[in-house]
Amino acid sequence: MLPTERLVCAFKGIKTEILPWFADLTYWYHSQLESGKLPEKYKGGEGRLQLYKDLGCGAHEELYGSVVEIKHKKVKFKRYTVEDSKTGTVEEVVYYTPLGELRGVRKYSRKSFSSAIIKHFVSTREDLKILRYIYEDMTIKPSREAYERQDRLMKIWDGWGIVSSLPPRTPFARMLIEWAGVVNTFRLCYRYREDFEETIEVMERTDDPIYDAIMDAPADFVYFGDNISSDVVGTKFFLKYYSPYYRKRAEQLHKKNKMIYVHIDGRLKGVLEYVGETGVDCAQSLTPAPAGDVELEKFRELAGPNIVLWGGLPGIFFSNKYHISNLINMTKKIIELYSNDGRFIVGVADQVPPDGDISRVKLVTKILEKKYD
Repeated sequence: MLPTERLVCAFKGIKTEILPWFADLTYWYHSQLESGKLPEKYKGGEGRLQLYKDLGCGAHEELYGSVVEIKHKKVKFKRYTVEDSKTGTVEEVVYYTPLGELRGVRKYSRKSFSSAIIKHFVSTREDLKILRYIYEDMTIKPSREAYERQDRLMKIWDGWGIVSSLPPRTPFARMLIEWAGVVNTFRLCYRYREDFEETIEVMERTDDPIYDAIMDAPADFVYFGDNISSDVVGTKFFLKYYSPYYRKRAEQLHKKNKMIYVHIDGRLKGVLEYVGETGVDCAQSLTPAPAGDVELEKFRELAGPNIVLWGGLPGIFFSNKYHISNLINMTKKIIELYSNDGRFIVGVADQVPPDGDISRVKLVTKILEKKYD
């Protein structure tokens, strides 16, 4: 069996002789490419596929994407970039609307190969009104080009990667991550509840044609990239803003036999136990203690019997800063605990870092295939 075949079995609750093993190498790959360290044979589309074949694991993060075209009738959008050869790139994005402007600033660090928001778009009640206008101004239709891309990737990566449709994050997650940040989101939610709720409702309505397009897309998988951490979201807000949305979309997507996985790459207690009740098929990127807040052996007990569990290997264990025995022992523990589970996918939680030793990915493959003593 190839990695994708094993993964599909896990979504169906079918045990396989070897546990499915999927790794997110995108962060590592980007850092190696940008720093000039990536071997020539792994460059380009064919090279990236060869990387996964050489390592013996499946791919997912490279193969998702939106399936719609979004245009605006009146809103204008501009991006301004300032390059700094020492510290990195500063990018300002501005939405110009008849009601006013929203500005956000992000800085890219060449040292960490990552970016951070240094100014959020939304921080005031007036900003919420402008944000609602931006969403109501959208026209959305399916992208034939995106459908063709999915078809093409499914053929190229057959057996080695799952192609997924990527909808927008859940409205509340979008506020936390994309528009307002944690502090502004909760402040606006408590101080201006009616305006905040109206904004969430507008965003949800705007998502409807996107899900219609996903229903007709070639890809069987749908990725909810919500980056959930229970210490930020908490049980109360998960049950209010995430659960009903997931139920609605899962019921809709399952009519076309789509398989849904949600990205929970932070703390788990207070959230994981409720995900299975929503109809979502899989909780993905689960990080065990000591990196996370739940021991590996408690995953199934906390999550319930039916949801697929994906993760188990902290990304930090792929760095040489941590002794290789940590990774070996955790992989063996996964086999001991979940080889007969039928609904477990071994995965990096959540990414192999830029300083990761890529040979450790191959080592996991050998352990899972019982080729390592």
